[in-house]
Amino acid sequence: MAWKILSALSALCLAGSAFFAWKNTEALKNERAREEYTNKNLTSIQEHKKAAEESKAKHTTDLAEANKELETTKASVADALTKATEKEQELAAVKIQLEGITKVVNDLQKQIDEAGDINALLATIATLEKEKKEAESKLANESQRLANAQETVNNLTNAAKAAEEREARGRKGIVEPDFTARVSQSFPQWGFVVLNKGNGGGVFANANLEVKRGQETIAKLRVRNVEQNGSVADLVPGSATEGTSIRTGDLVVAAAEQAVTAPKTTTAPTAAPGAPAAPAPAAAPAASDPFGAPPAGGMAPAPASDPFGAPPAGGMAPAAPAAPASDPFGAAPAAPAAPATGTPAAPSTADPFGAAPPKP
Repeated sequence: MAWKILSALSALCLAGSAFFAWKNTEALKNERAREEYTNKNLTSIQEHKKAAEESKAKHTTDLAEANKELETTKASVADALTKATEKEQELAAVKIQLEGITKVVNDLQKQIDEAGDINALLATIATLEKEKKEAESKLANESQRLANAQETVNNLTNAAKAAEEREARGRKGIVEPDFTARVSQSFPQWGFVVLNKGNGGGVFANANLEVKRGQETIAKLRVRNVEQNGSVADLVPGSATEGTSIRTGDLVVAAAEQAVTAPKTTTAPTAAPGAPAAPAPAAAPAASDPFGAPPAGGMAPAPASDPFGAPPAGGMAPAAPAAPASDPFGAAPAAPAAPATGTPAAPSTADPFGAAPPKP
């Protein structure tokens, strides 16, 4: 009996277990269906979320670009407003200029109306222009004539100044620094030489000269008498180099050091031609002087047997206006020489040949 009860209970338990197993199977099936549906929805949701995030990023980018375009548009609008203001100001200025131009045009039109015939005015203007050109041409001609006259005056002034300077140099007995001449005749026994240049060659009375042979100065001279194409110069005592004598053809140049003041014997060059010069204390001629002119720098007297026949010292007036009859040149005593052409240069204080100073 008990086993029947147990069998019945077992059968009931089995039946209950089968019922609950069936129920659980349905619930599990439903749960699995819901899980599958949930999984499907999760994928869709994730895709939707991804699409939403992409859409958000796109909208964010579009918003940034829109903001940027907005700022650009604002700047463009501000710039356009500024330009519009400037254009308005320019327009106002143009209006003012237009008003001024209109006023000028009206004034000109008024003047034209008041002037009358324009063709007559143009003809008058053409006539005035022609007269102006003629006046300018005359003015140019007169200006050229004035310039020529001024140039002539300047040339004459310069020539007069040069002549005065040459006359002053002649009075002082200073020759040009580049002066050169040659000894045409030498009279060593009488202490003088004859040069191949005179007034025309730039020689002045009382000029200091040097005799060159090669690069050496062999003697010093002082001009006594001057003619147009020749002159006579005395040998300065003690200046001749020992053992040498002046020969025909020797070169004569300006002295390295020339006197800068006129000697006493040439202080009266303004006397009339042929008038006797004023006597000087140290200018008495030596008894043996063949020319009867004052010796230069205390020249030693010549021997008594003067070949030129000069009168003795006691019978000869100092600085006579004419040379003695025995003067082979017939020249007047040292008179102011005619100035040479050209503007004289300042006297040089150095030997132009670079020679050593003469031996004592």
